[in-house]
Amino acid sequence: MKKTARKVVIMPKDWFFSDGKSICHFRVAGVLIKGDKVFLQKVKDEYAFPGGHVSFGETSVNTLIREFKEEIGVDILCERLLWVEENFWNWGSKKAHNISFYYLVSLADNNDLPDDFTEVSKDNSDVSLQWVSIPDIQELTVYPDFAKDKLSNLSSYVEHFVRDAWRDS
Repeated sequence: MKKTARKVVIMPKDWFFSDGKSICHFRVAGVLIKGDKVFLQKVKDEYAFPGGHVSFGETSVNTLIREFKEEIGVDILCERLLWVEENFWNWGSKKAHNISFYYLVSLADNNDLPDDFTEVSKDNSDVSLQWVSIPDIQELTVYPDFAKDKLSNLSSYVEHFVRDAWRDS
């Protein structure tokens, strides 16, 4: 029997599934640090690391490279995986289950985001992107919440976090 190579096709469907009772998704985000600042996205008064949902058949690294290019217009390098988070919470009346990969990233050569950079995301006008002082994030609502403590002293190994609001409440 002759073996043939399979071609992997990236489908334009995000790894985001929802029905009447539940939501499940896979998200990837980049941790971009410059001096004592970190690059974050802001929605209302909440901050998170920029990134997005992985498309079916797409690697998490390729997703992150694509998302930074689409949302901010810069090329990045994924240095290494920092954190993996499994998150279980209630999203309105639905049970939500999210898996997130957080990568330490850097700007590729000839790319820059000045310290005063602030821009509205090209994908979502409710989202702004900006540098935030790492010491100042202690006073902000930042997701994931463990990042407040971890940003000042990044581990040399991948850390795994589970937040389970379903069972902790």
